[in-house]
Amino acid sequence: MDLAIKQTLTILDDKKATAIDRYDFSDGMFIHPNVIVATASNPRLLDALVGYLLETYELSGIPVHHVEGTPDSGWILLDVNTLVVHLFIPEVRQYYGVDSLWADKRVESHGH
Repeated sequence: MDLAIKQTLTILDDKKATAIDRYDFSDGMFIHPNVIVATASNPRLLDALVGYLLETYELSGIPVHHVEGTPDSGWILLDVNTLVVHLFIPEVRQYYGVDSLWADKRVESHGH
């Protein structure tokens, strides 16, 4: 497991994200071979999680290519090297249904 994945999973778990799932797309379905999806209980926590992740990536020299979304939208995407991180609030995660869409790609679950 590469450094970005390890750090992302650790930060999300330590900072109270829930339903943390890692998906394996090394079959070429996406540009990035790894996707992590996690839930923040509210927009404020969503914003804090993004801040923690961006700070960790910067300190570790992990390039962040793109950040999309806002806490108020309930969904933020981080494009990080070999990884995409989707952070949702619960109702937005449920609305988009990524867990059922990608169920066959899930390789591990973490969190509270």
